[in-house]
Amino acid sequence: MADKLERVDLVPPDKLKGLFGSYYPPPEPVPHFINQKLEEIYPVNRVHVIVNPFAGQKKGKHLASLLASDLDQSRIKSVIHFTEYVNHAEELVSKLEFVEGDALMSVGGDGTISEIITGLLKRNDSFSNNIPLSIVPAGSGNSQANDMQIADYLDALQRLTTGKLQKMDIGKVTFFNDGKKQVRYTHNLVGWGLGVDANILAEKMRFLGPMRYDIGSLMSIIRGKVRKAKCYVDGNLIDSSFILLLIQNTKTGGDRLTLAPMAHVDDGKMDLGVIYHISRFQVLKLFNQLKASGSHVWNPNVEYYRFKNLIIEKKLLDARNLWFMLKTKTVPSLENFKPDLNFALVVGAEQYGISDDWFASNHVSLNLSLIHI
Repeated sequence: MADKLERVDLVPPDKLKGLFGSYYPPPEPVPHFINQKLEEIYPVNRVHVIVNPFAGQKKGKHLASLLASDLDQSRIKSVIHFTEYVNHAEELVSKLEFVEGDALMSVGGDGTISEIITGLLKRNDSFSNNIPLSIVPAGSGNSQANDMQIADYLDALQRLTTGKLQKMDIGKVTFFNDGKKQVRYTHNLVGWGLGVDANILAEKMRFLGPMRYDIGSLMSIIRGKVRKAKCYVDGNLIDSSFILLLIQNTKTGGDRLTLAPMAHVDDGKMDLGVIYHISRFQVLKLFNQLKASGSHVWNPNVEYYRFKNLIIEKKLLDARNLWFMLKTKTVPSLENFKPDLNFALVVGAEQYGISDDWFASNHVSLNLSLIHI
């Protein structure tokens, strides 16, 4: 039986007058956490520091050296682990031998956090829900750290040594890739459609720094790809053509863009933004409003929902996908088909190609503890 569909209907404020005409102001900020009361004190004795040396400006190794020294002065043992390839952080965390008083620290971006959480929650032991995680912003986007107002490694270190815990929701994402079931966990976002296209294109232009997100978004808007799918929001069917489906736990994503300004990370739900099939001009207008600190929420072409469970089904190849297949010299079977952007998914800042007919995203509220003041 389907739960009641929770649609978020926002009433736009009065427009303000500007140099180039009237405009909607950004929404009033809401707290990142609904529960402002901090949980119990967790005395940290040892920290496993997971460092992505390739993230952001590649300053991970330098930060690791500073952290080791400062932790030693705080009489906290540190074990430094450097990642060497994609999903290495997940592997490292899944095999660590934890003891009481241990904590994890992520030195990297949102992708590194996602890998660490995935490795932690895939463990079948008592530590998977009890080991706290500290975040040192060292990536290019750092949306999670930005939302939690973690300024730098010194700020993160001070929160760690204080040991105050605060819990947040985590999204569990299940999808099929080459016929194999995969499970990932996300702390911030899951995207399908325009935002994913933009993210994948941006990753090919990392040399441009943060501006690559804007360029990737504009290129994706020009391409104007549309997805046809069935979307079940807490059991309620939305069957339509979509430009974008964006699932948010945090407020920001990518280059700290305010994607879901009304989102809370501990309300037991995720926020879903839906953009249906609209013109490129309308999408461009939406993008400009998005850049203006989240004023896109007032746009009538955007629908918002909150949910606990979401399933997206894409059973048949649409005309665009079929055209892509027929362009190849031989028409591959579905089992061997290598997906283009129509079959791409972003989970916690990591990209995945989906060659099966569908994927599903299930949001669950787990007891993942983040060190937070």
